[in-house]
Amino acid sequence: MSDGLAHIRAMLDVRPLYCSGACEIAVEQSTLFYSTTTSSVRKINLLFPTQAQLESLHEDCQLAAHSHNRGEIHQKFGVGRLDATAFATQFNLESTGLDDVVSQSLLEGMAIGRDIRFELYELNIYGAGSFVEPHKSATNSDKMFGFLDIVFPTPHTGGIYNLRNDEREWCVDFATILSDAQIPLVGYTAYFSEVEREIGSIISGHRLTLSYKLYFASGGDSPSATMISAPGPFEPSLKTALAEFVNDPKVLPNGGYLGFGLRHQYPISSEMRVDTLRSCLKGSDAIITRVLNRLPLPWSLRVLYRDRGSHSEQTFVLHKFISDLSQKDLVWSHWGAGEKMGLGAEFVRFVDEFGNDDEKRTGDYLKYSEDVVDIIQMTEVPSVTNVHSQYLRYGNEVMIGNLYGDICIVAEVPAKVLY
Repeated sequence: MSDGLAHIRAMLDVRPLYCSGACEIAVEQSTLFYSTTTSSVRKINLLFPTQAQLESLHEDCQLAAHSHNRGEIHQKFGVGRLDATAFATQFNLESTGLDDVVSQSLLEGMAIGRDIRFELYELNIYGAGSFVEPHKSATNSDKMFGFLDIVFPTPHTGGIYNLRNDEREWCVDFATILSDAQIPLVGYTAYFSEVEREIGSIISGHRLTLSYKLYFASGGDSPSATMISAPGPFEPSLKTALAEFVNDPKVLPNGGYLGFGLRHQYPISSEMRVDTLRSCLKGSDAIITRVLNRLPLPWSLRVLYRDRGSHSEQTFVLHKFISDLSQKDLVWSHWGAGEKMGLGAEFVRFVDEFGNDDEKRTGDYLKYSEDVVDIIQMTEVPSVTNVHSQYLRYGNEVMIGNLYGDICIVAEVPAKVLY
């Protein structure tokens, strides 16, 4: 592997899927109003609550949680919950600056003022012995990409946040952070929807949190705002490295593709045109596309399929659509990419930066008459968003074929002009 490709891969290594910290809160933002079916409207100052107020709120919220959301009882033990319709608070994300902090940290440098919508959806209160089992919170929209929890400084111990993704884990101890502070603070943790969250047992006291859903707002969902360029932490150096790489006359001299595996999960469905996800890209995925736009290199989202048939035979196909071959009665082994998967499919051959076959991803194309386009895999990990289906395949006999697909960003590199 060349130094140039190794440098690019190092910059594109997986980044944290969360951001966390604490910020100052003004006294006038600390008031909570709430009511339930068992209580009248009540008011609490969350910077100076009494023990009796917190115990009463916890009891009211537990009753509300049991009556409105039985499906989550197995995940949240002893946790009281209120829907956003049952409470009001003077706390405001914009006045604390947390909306920009989350945008810059969690989204790795997306522009300030981008249309991101924060939807307050619940209040949770935890008493001694309360805990939350490991789980991933469900998303209800293809525009939704994550969650934000605000932790108020009500006196408590325990309740460590544990966030996990694949084999990585991060821990946040809000009880210690907030109790050691000399000024009023709230804690915050924002994380992508693919992150698993667990909250350890509260040892003493009460913890109160507000939870928000994070959306990429459509054009009409929020007022227009001035866009201010805010490059991600590695964006300028990535642009320089990619420009040097694609301008090297030895790299894809006849043209071809650069493939970037997605670092985040996105909602997909059978037969969808995957390029419709381009408005939903987040984090380092969005940074890659911004760099490609500035080079400029044309790019699109495609499915990179590995079609595995009999023995060790395999071929690689780029497709504009998610293809489900299990719906076909029978697939003939000699069929080309378009015959097999429909319009928008083409064969690709993995090569290294010098044009040699990638030994880890060799394909068998000798029996096909179609052209094969060279592609370089720019990221070590293929993609976090992927699909798999099985189908009946016929060559000399009927057997099961396996079709594995990774949703990727695919950039088109033109052929070098030789003089």
